[in-house]
Amino acid sequence: MEQSSSEVDLYLAIFGGSFVMILLVGCVVGFIVLYQRRLFRQELNYRKMELKYQQELINSTLEGIESERKRLARDLHDEIGAALSAMRLLVGQMPAESKISPEIVSLTKKYKELIDATIDSVRRISNDLLPSGLEEFGLSYAIEGLCEKSLELTEADIDWQIEDIPEASVSLNLMLYRLVQELLNNTIKYAQATQIQITVQKQNTQLTLLYIDNGRGFDFDEAYRKKSLGLKNIETRARMFDGTLQFITQPNQGTKVTVNVPLSAY
Repeated sequence: MEQSSSEVDLYLAIFGGSFVMILLVGCVVGFIVLYQRRLFRQELNYRKMELKYQQELINSTLEGIESERKRLARDLHDEIGAALSAMRLLVGQMPAESKISPEIVSLTKKYKELIDATIDSVRRISNDLLPSGLEEFGLSYAIEGLCEKSLELTEADIDWQIEDIPEASVSLNLMLYRLVQELLNNTIKYAQATQIQITVQKQNTQLTLLYIDNGRGFDFDEAYRKKSLGLKNIETRARMFDGTLQFITQPNQGTKVTVNVPLSAY
């Protein structure tokens, strides 16, 4: 009887010890899992903060660049442009025919041509820095001017349908203008396209930019791996306004770019 009781006590001790060990192991495993989850959440939060900081830094840099472009454009127009115009006026007042030598008359004519060419260059640089008429007349007017200038550089047909969105901010319109400018420059330089289509319109609560050309196209994945500056600029500008960007392109199959930007916050 005593032996049976001892065996029961032994079994209970073994069972109890095993249960305690299992419970202890479970607690340790649970603690490790919870600790790893906590580390994972902390790492995830850190990465989100790092990405947010990087995006804010990029946004701030781009805003600074645009601000400096505006200042330079206005300085060129107000100071350099005004000085050149005054110089042109003074040279123009010199008599075309007088007792002065033909050499001076010829030199005066060359001065006029040089000043006129310089004025055109200053105007072009100023317009590149600060889109002409964007703030005063809206996105449609600015992109129309951009397309007309691009027609002087390419034999491609450019078709544009730009809808002015009253609720879109000046900064958002400027971002869209820069995207179209970057895309047009790439097409003219590399794509050898004969048809270019540009559409900007409002769709429900978002603004959509659609850009299509029938040019050479390219391998998007390869260009992205090589960190193409043009692609990075387009992607960065779209992300500034929580936009989505989609490239559909293959070699010899043209290029289609779609940018969607929510209007709710802008």
